[in-house]
Amino acid sequence: MYDVFVEQIVEQRQDLKTALIKMLIVLAAILVSAVFLVVDILRLFFPFVFAASIYGAVILVRSRNFEFEYSFTNGDLDIDRIIGRRSRKRELSVSVRSFEIMAPMSEEFRREYESQSIGKTVDVASSPKSESRWFAKYRDDSGTVILLIFEPNERVVEAIRKYIPRKVKDGKS
Repeated sequence: MYDVFVEQIVEQRQDLKTALIKMLIVLAAILVSAVFLVVDILRLFFPFVFAASIYGAVILVRSRNFEFEYSFTNGDLDIDRIIGRRSRKRELSVSVRSFEIMAPMSEEFRREYESQSIGKTVDVASSPKSESRWFAKYRDDSGTVILLIFEPNERVVEAIRKYIPRKVKDGKS
């Protein structure tokens, strides 16, 4: 058998809340700089405070930008959160063979993803309003039912389908 490796990057869409937080960060940097410019005693430190507050604002605003990387390798799905295109954090790593079901988040499968038995939800999709969201339900090592919400493209879905053809539900199988 040959090796399967498929990768996909999904950028998280900015919502109103994130945009407001970014604006507040910039306004706070300007306000701090303005205080040091207006107060005579503190005016001497203005260039340093201005540079530090702008640098801090840029770092904080960038840290609000997220991407998700889906890597599927030989039956294992790894999902990383990429923060500000600089650092990454592993969100989850799971064998797709442990999936009970994987399907689009449509009305047809609503009963599966709104089940009361779900202990934890991991949402790594671009937006809660996205039309191309899928879900997978599985149990972790402790027996907790996990609901994974993600946005795989056709290549990722087809690669997963090769490993668990009966558990991928989308009308094609």
